[in-house]
Amino acid sequence: MSNLRKGQIVEIRIEKLAFGGKGIGTLEDGRRVFVEGVVPGDRIEASLSKIKKNYAEAECVRVMEEAVVRIDPRCKHFERCGGCKWQMLPYEEQLKYKESQVKEALEDTGGVVDVVVRSIIGCEEPWFYRNKMEFSFGNESKEDPEVRLGLHPAGRRVDVFDVEECFLGSEKAAEILERVRGFVREHNLPFYNFRNNEGLLSSLFIREGKNTGEIMVNLVTCKPEFPLQKEFVELLSDVATSIYWTSVKRKRGVPTQFTEHLLFGKRTITEKLGDLQFKISPQAFFQPNTRQAEVLYEEVKKAAGLTGEEVVFDLYCGTGTIGLFCARDAKMIYGIELNEDAIKNAKQNMMMNGIENAWFKAGDVDSKLYEVPGVPDVVIVDPPRSGLGEKVTKKVCDFEPGRIVYVSCDPVNLSRDVKYFKEHGYELKYVQPVDMFPHTYHIENVACLVRRP
Repeated sequence: MSNLRKGQIVEIRIEKLAFGGKGIGTLEDGRRVFVEGVVPGDRIEASLSKIKKNYAEAECVRVMEEAVVRIDPRCKHFERCGGCKWQMLPYEEQLKYKESQVKEALEDTGGVVDVVVRSIIGCEEPWFYRNKMEFSFGNESKEDPEVRLGLHPAGRRVDVFDVEECFLGSEKAAEILERVRGFVREHNLPFYNFRNNEGLLSSLFIREGKNTGEIMVNLVTCKPEFPLQKEFVELLSDVATSIYWTSVKRKRGVPTQFTEHLLFGKRTITEKLGDLQFKISPQAFFQPNTRQAEVLYEEVKKAAGLTGEEVVFDLYCGTGTIGLFCARDAKMIYGIELNEDAIKNAKQNMMMNGIENAWFKAGDVDSKLYEVPGVPDVVIVDPPRSGLGEKVTKKVCDFEPGRIVYVSCDPVNLSRDVKYFKEHGYELKYVQPVDMFPHTYHIENVACLVRRP
């Protein structure tokens, strides 16, 4: 097997799942091979697509023997869609593999020996949990004359297929999707074509308050004109609380410009977490799984160990959800977030909930952190997938907070930053995985770090 070549057919037994969703097997020469769309226990024939010194990648040609745990996917689009890649695994098995991946990442990347990874907290309802869905306009191929509204096939960023069912959003979202698709075809509206930079329609966002029932629809176009505004409002005003049209202007060498036009209803929709209410604008980040966000934030509060006397920094605070969730158990909350709309929402949320011990500022965490008018006892960070990075990590350490609570959606990057914290005086007490995205490989974690005496 030392002379492996692309296209060669090999027989593999899948042993486990890697973070990212691919199955892992072993070639005869000892190299690990990564394969999409398989589950542990499958025996497959696979075609080698990439061959490296220490590993290989392959595409499954045929499942010769199905794993005992394999089940039939619920969704008819499973084979095409790039979304719920783990639907062929029972939910209990999904949780088991996610928990093990977190532990492996911490040990392999972070060098954390004997790390305490608590039992993963799963979703009580692993279907219809998303409060935000994004659908694209396009066609299935260059030869396809029909305008499609749906999702991209796995591995293809330009092509789009019609979504006829989806078990992540809601029945209301599915109804809106179908209405808009019919509206677009009735009026012969062209989709924006990345291939020739022509056309109108780009995407459709549907946001839903799972605990309030409020719905925001946002139609995104790549032209500054949309002549059917009145007709679009008439189409959806009976089901939507808020209807937006957002025009996008793209030009090489210039940042993309987004211009929002409120066509109908309220400027924001409201969602509830616990006894708090939150206003959400079109561009603001809000945890996509409302009900599981409450679970996640409770774990953050526990890890912070709040007694009512702590000054808390909430970095990458978004619309202020975590900070405000903790505010009644803290002395003062200071939040920083790059997105100005999110900070506006955070301030509105603070006032709407009668919270007076919070302060929010728009700006880059790296450049604005030293401008916060306080010294933290606890720092809560919820950074982008790429993690904190060394510059921000160093600045957090400079404050010498007693506790750092790190919320992460990427255990590998979490492990890298934890390693830095450990080298600068912090002990990782535990990591609590929380499953926010059933049927996908994504996993959220709450890491509790305590400063060593």
